[in-house]
Amino acid sequence: MTGTRNTIRRAGWTIWALIPVAVLAFHFGPGHTLAAREIAAVRFREAGELEREAIAAQGRAYQAHLAAIERRRAGFLDSGTSGEAPEVDESLLAAMEVERVAYEEAADRWSETADAYAQVEERLDDEDPRTLDRVRWSKGRAKVRSGAIWDGAADLEALIEPRSDEPGDQELARAAREELATAHYFGARLLRLAGEPAVKWRAEVVKARQHFRYLAETARAENGDPELVQGLEDNVERAIDLEQMDKSELEGRALPRESPRATRGRRPGQGPPGVSPRPPTQRDGRGAGGAGPIGPGW
Repeated sequence: MTGTRNTIRRAGWTIWALIPVAVLAFHFGPGHTLAAREIAAVRFREAGELEREAIAAQGRAYQAHLAAIERRRAGFLDSGTSGEAPEVDESLLAAMEVERVAYEEAADRWSETADAYAQVEERLDDEDPRTLDRVRWSKGRAKVRSGAIWDGAADLEALIEPRSDEPGDQELARAAREELATAHYFGARLLRLAGEPAVKWRAEVVKARQHFRYLAETARAENGDPELVQGLEDNVERAIDLEQMDKSELEGRALPRESPRATRGRRPGQGPPGVSPRPPTQRDGRGAGGAGPIGPGW
């Protein structure tokens, strides 16, 4: 695929589809007088507001990221045509500083969002497990976007197996697996950009590719929307592309819109082991194929 992409092409699951505000507001609100539930309702509303702020901050950071890339490209072209040794580009340094500050702000907002959802979870530890699962999905997603990628991945790993054959449980499991695949992709890319050994970032690429492939094959087997299936297959190719491209080429491409700029907290393999992130092997038989061109910022 060609052209600019603002994020990893998603299959269409969003937070508000998984956690309808009106439904949870009713569940936590009228008829409940226990202090824990009242506090949970307040914290849930606060978490929603914090998430909106985080999304806005992420958008600003992404725009600053694109501006810094364009300034860097312009400086490279200018130095190439002048025939002189390149001088310190003050405008580039300023753009990079704006980018750094913007991503730190976005990471902080996402971290606050994850903390708020964690407080909701704590107050509702005796509630319906399906309600808690949806709160945990939001918490894990926010952690990943804050840069605490492997902490968020651990939360998401616990949700990839559905509780039942009910549509809601199946949908949440698919959404958790998609977020988990995205987390591993973000992690692999950031590890590679940071100069980590190939054995570390390639392990994350493999996990991302397997999960995206599993999702694509499952959607195809269920006669899913062709556009949805194509989007997931494109994500498989993006994972392959990340593994095969030269690092210098990767450095010239914009991060996905929802990706953090750097990782926080523990690295892959640290901490207690969680649920195995590998999808069932019998559903992972599709060939790798070739990587197609991807524009900046997809």
